[in-house]
Amino acid sequence: MASPYECFEVSVEDSIAHLQLSRPDKANSLTLAFWSELPQAIDQLSRSGKVRALVLSAQGKVFCGGLDLQIFATSKEFHATNAVEREAMQAGLEKMQDALNALERARFPVIAAVQGTCVGAGFDLIAACDLCFASEAAKFRIEETNVGMMADLGVLQRLQHLIPAGAARYLALTGDTLDASEAFRLGLLANVFPTTEALLDGAFATARRIAERPPVAISGIKRAMLYSRDHGVYESLQHTVLLQSALLSGEDILRSVQARASGTPARFADLRELGRTL
Repeated sequence: MASPYECFEVSVEDSIAHLQLSRPDKANSLTLAFWSELPQAIDQLSRSGKVRALVLSAQGKVFCGGLDLQIFATSKEFHATNAVEREAMQAGLEKMQDALNALERARFPVIAAVQGTCVGAGFDLIAACDLCFASEAAKFRIEETNVGMMADLGVLQRLQHLIPAGAARYLALTGDTLDASEAFRLGLLANVFPTTEALLDGAFATARRIAERPPVAISGIKRAMLYSRDHGVYESLQHTVLLQSALLSGEDILRSVQARASGTPARFADLRELGRTL
């Protein structure tokens, strides 16, 4: 069965979703369709309430080569010459940014598994994920600097919260390449694996561990940490008070304690399916 999406394929098994970038012959570059299809796919998975973690990987040797160059050639927004056209460009950029924001809005954690070169919009993509693993062959680069423009889809804003701010500024200003070992040392990567096969095994093993936890608690942890990234300590603590008072489940705590005592996995209810908004 053909994939309904242009740039990726999606599958779900045992509460774990797998989204694979699927244009290996084009370095998994991201076409215009990607920016509409990604938020639709993530929203559908999130609303189902049945997905507890998502692994984001790519086919072939290159994780993502950035934007498909045809976008620059065919999209009028990149050749705006007046105020009306530039206003449309702003709307287009906001749409692309919001597509990546969908990864943060998802009710489940997103784990990026980077097996090769990840540059340009690909770096923006993985910066919006909750965890990032990589193979030893992985390389990261803010490629926009090298082609005469400013990165504008989130990596400049998110990277300085993932690695030391000085290192993030250096990468943004120079366009230098960050290899996997240095990315791990700086904290961008949670783990590095010797091969692509080991990388995927590790990513799915982590996804399964997360899926064994109460989905309500996992969703709350993700929301609390993202809020704390963008707010002060006092505001974040107040936000946590509201989250905890809304989400704390005595039944889930009891099941977790009993499971640890017995050595058997606990079973937790899925999140409730959400209806579509207007």
